[in-house]
Amino acid sequence: MNRRALRRLAFLCALTPGVALAQAGAIHGSVSVPAAGIAGVVVYLVPGRGAPPPPPMKAVMDQRDLKFVPRILAVTPGSTVAFPNSDPVMHNVFHPSVNAGAFDLGTYPKGERRSFTFADEGAYVIFCHVHPEMIGYVVVVASAHLAVSNENGLFHFEGVAPGTYHLRTWHRRLQSLDQVVTVPAGGAVTVHLALKYGFPVEPRVAAGPLPQ
Repeated sequence: MNRRALRRLAFLCALTPGVALAQAGAIHGSVSVPAAGIAGVVVYLVPGRGAPPPPPMKAVMDQRDLKFVPRILAVTPGSTVAFPNSDPVMHNVFHPSVNAGAFDLGTYPKGERRSFTFADEGAYVIFCHVHPEMIGYVVVVASAHLAVSNENGLFHFEGVAPGTYHLRTWHRRLQSLDQVVTVPAGGAVTVHLALKYGFPVEPRVAAGPLPQ
């Protein structure tokens, strides 16, 4: 291969990431719920066939003012979540389960933090033995695009490869929704998800499409 061909190959290799980035799209979404006070809906895109698994994350669920903060946390499989104690009282962090995945981090004082790595997809309810009114949720989904809707019911995904996806939801009090969405190259799509009371489907991307 001559020098001219080598220079052209190097130019194309350098150009490719920029082209891919320019073609990426976005999703801007809103969620409506059946009653005021229901917040924190987990929303995620089911990845396309052959997509690489998303990398693990490092996240924090604080214990502050006798609450888990944030109350709902969305992470990918293999992610490690730290549970610091920011209250001037003892706290405990545990997840009960009849299946694999149960854990108990013990009881510890203010200023200390303990962590747990969530290996598998699913919705993990988090409790404190010392304060039974404290409840949180760690939702684990194998998607590169996942979010928790904010106090206004809004969420968004950036850097989405163009294509057609299943957009799914999870909330402990609401029916899971599966909506097909098409993301244009270099553009954005706006979606609105209207949720109803009911039992959610366990959050997993490997499962087949939900009933429409």
